[in-house]
Parts: sequence; structure tokens; C-alpha cells
Amino acid sequence: MLFACIYVPDFSVQAATRMDEPSIGESPVAILDGPESLLRVFACNEAARARGVEIRMTRLQAEACGELVLRKRVPAQEESGQAALLDCAYSFSPRVESTSAGIVTVDVTGTESLFGTPQEIGRELLHRPKCHGFDVHIGIAANADTALHAARGWPGISVIAPGEEAQHLAPLPVEILQPSDEMLEVFDSWGIRTFESLAVLPPIPLTERLGQKGFHLQRLAQGEVQRELVPADPPLCFGESTELEEPLELLEPLAFILNRLLEQITARLESRSLATDYLRTELGLEIYKDRQIKADSYPAPHATYLRTLKLPVPTQDSKLLLKLLQLDLAAHPPNGAVRKITVAAEPARIRVTQAGLFQPLAPEPGRLEIALARLRALVGEQDERGRGRVGSPSVVDSHQPDNFQVRPFRSDASSQVRECLPSPRLALRLFRPPLSARVELNRERPRTVAFGGIKLQVVNSAGPWRGSGQWWSREGRWKRDEWELVLHSGSSSGLYRVFCDLVSGQWFVEGMYD
Repeated sequence: MLFACIYVPDFSVQAATRMDEPSIGESPVAILDGPESLLRVFACNEAARARGVEIRMTRLQAEACGELVLRKRVPAQEESGQAALLDCAYSFSPRVESTSAGIVTVDVTGTESLFGTPQEIGRELLHRPKCHGFDVHIGIAANADTALHAARGWPGISVIAPGEEAQHLAPLPVEILQPSDEMLEVFDSWGIRTFESLAVLPPIPLTERLGQKGFHLQRLAQGEVQRELVPADPPLCFGESTELEEPLELLEPLAFILNRLLEQITARLESRSLATDYLRTELGLEIYKDRQIKADSYPAPHATYLRTLKLPVPTQDSKLLLKLLQLDLAAHPPNGAVRKITVAAEPARIRVTQAGLFQPLAPEPGRLEIALARLRALVGEQDERGRGRVGSPSVVDSHQPDNFQVRPFRSDASSQVRECLPSPRLALRLFRPPLSARVELNRERPRTVAFGGIKLQVVNSAGPWRGSGQWWSREGRWKRDEWELVLHSGSSSGLYRVFCDLVSGQWFVEGMYD
């Protein structure tokens, strides 16, 4: 058996700063938590501890320690950070345990043929979390707890061979075992400072004085505890969140932050060999009614603004997603300053297509989607009847004339070259809107039709065909008689569709057959 532990020191600090510039993470950082009236230090990094910052300090006490970067704790950032660690671990093995916040244990047994020796596995495990903004320690051993203690005890990569657990763990301080405060006081009074001093104690007297907990800690110090991993459920949604210190009102700085969130999401998707075709962006707004001229038209303070993107083809391209988000927010800007940003992507399988030898080339899906987004920003998304303006027309299964809708473009990987029709067919070219006409009747059949400033003679006719529907609606009802007429003028003639609106009594030329 071979287990690897990924340990993130000062996890709350790294989760809060992993999307910032590297210089921010290297500076003294303290995370504050609690009510606004009494914020206290929840976590800090080594640079802050060197300046005297301690856990449970108030904000004023922390500020007195010198120049610090103070951040308020956002649990959503820690959740997304833990999910990012799990994504890194799942790229190595399907057996992954979310041990605790900032700690992930992986069963890497049998992966030597893929990644090499334990030292090479450790180097790969050390590199991948850096892509998500984490600086981690790696421990590798024959049991999960020994790997965890090695990762907590030493920076970098620590590989412990089977049978050498007690020897390697001996110099570590006993605090790494995380005993209770009462038990730690007992160890201190006995002079127990390291794993080695705890491991050599006689087990029976130790159990009599400290019970089974003390005996379990001794076995941990000896590296003899074997346990099964508790598998973690892989996340069904990939999300990143950040809360801004100052609200943003312009789209340009907002796009800069969205870019960092999208890069983290796409990196997590790539580590799982997944893509996304559905992106959900939630913006927490900071709006105050007393600062607005038209206060009644604005929602309550700290409202939420939601936008979704549906892509025709799954993608891992963060630049494409960013451009689509920019175009969408430019066409539908939020009505207030942005205080919090949450971006979530639903995973989808990558679709790989191969063009056929006789199949015409289609535009690249990402560029096509950007072009369609720009068109929607220019002409609008829907017309007065609620139909889309940009997309592919599709006939609705209805008897209502000229009833269609516009659907988003979808690439079909299984599309084939259309076969040639065996014989030519007529196509109706519709006039939108229909052309108003004057019709003379002879024995209740059209004799002449005048429209567009010309008068045409009816050579042949077929009809009428009566259609009606939506009688329950005053605005949407329709009732008409349709005719197919061959109209002649001079040396030319054509086949037209003409109808009479029985509700208004008016005649219209609906289209011409090609």
C-alpha cells in the first residue's frame, strides 16, 4: 500500500489569497472572522506570526503589529479551495479522501507504472496544486496517518519507506498529533516533547493513565496505525467565489477578476478531463436606495444579479468564456456596484469531432459563439413576439401560418452530407409583413390582384383553403381563406399565395413560389 497526503499550511490564508498576485501571499496576511463589531484573527501565515500576530487577537491588536494584509473570512473560498485540491488528487487516483480543511489523502497504490517512483509521484503532486495557487507539503508513506504527519512536519516532499515510520517520525514535535489541551498538559509535565519520547513509553501504564486515546496517539507516533480511506464524493459543479474589499462599478476591472476565476475553473476542469457548456455568474450588488435618483426602480441593497451562458459545444477555453461574459454583461449590465462574485460551471464531457472528406468546413465553435453574442448585443435577443433574433429558424408543429421560432445554433457531431433530392421542389418565399392587396372577384373567385402599384390577371387558381385558430384570444386569433394563384403581367407570370383575412375582410399577398 502507498498513500500520499497533500497538506496546505495556513489553508485559510492561502484559500483567501490564491487568486491574488504572488506578492500578496508572501506578505503578512491575517484572516478575520466574527461579527463586524468584534472581528478577531482566525488564521495567519508565517510572515504575520513573525510580526507577533496570534490567533484570537482583535483587529486593533493585529493592526498594532505592523503593516498587515487583513482579509475577512469567506467560507465559500475555502470550500472552492478544498474542491480544487480534490480535483488535483482525482487526476492521480479514484480513491481520494477529504481528510480535513486543507488536507487531502490519496491512495496511489499501483500508480508507479504511470508516474514513476514515489519521489516522482511526490514531485507531480507538489506541482499540480501550484496551478491552483496553493503552496503544499507532500507526505508519502505506507499508511495514511504517517503520510499526514510527514506532510505536516516537513516542507516539500517527504517519502518514508515501509518499516522506517518510527525512525523518520521520531524528531517531530508531539503537537503535530493534535492532542487535546488536557492531554498536551500531561505530556508537558512528563517531559514528552517529540514522537520518539512518546513512542518509547510503556503502553500498559500509558493506557492506564490516559486511556485508549493516549494509546492511539502512541501508535500514531510509532507509525503503526492502518486505516481505510473514506472516499470523497467528486464535486458535480465547479465553482469559484471572491468577495471584494471595495465595490466595482466598471466592467473592465470586473473582467480582470472574472478572468482569474475562470482560469481556476478551467484548470480544475482540465485536471478532471472535463469541459463545460453551462456557466452561471452570480454578482452580489451593493445598492443603496437613498443614493439613487429613481430609487423605486432599484432592488433592495445587496441584491443578487444572475446571468447564465449556454454554449453549443463544451469548452475548456477560459478566454472564450471571458469574452462571452464580457459581451453578455455589456448588453445586460448590473444595476449597481459589484461586491461579491460567484462563478459556477457545470461539467460536461469533451466532444471530439472529425470532419468528413466531403463535408463542408464549419466555423470554429468558439468564434461562432462570440460572433453570435455580438449580433445579439446589436439587434437584441428577442423580437416583439418573444422569438429569438439570432440563431437557426425552426418550424413549429402548428397549423398557424408563419409560425416558427429561432433556436440557438448546435453543432451536430453526427451530421452527414445531405443527399441530393431526386426531383426539384417548390419553395415559398414569404413576404414579411404580407403585402396588402386589392382583389376583384368573379363568382366568388379572384379575377385580378393589385399590389405594389401593379395589377395582375389571374390565369389559374386553386382554393380556397380555410384555416382558423386561437379563437379564445382576441389579439392572437386567426381565420382566413388561402388561394394559390397564377398571376400574369405582360410576358411574365408567377405563382403566388394570396389570402383573405376573414376577421378584417382584407386581402394580402403572403408569398411567391420559386
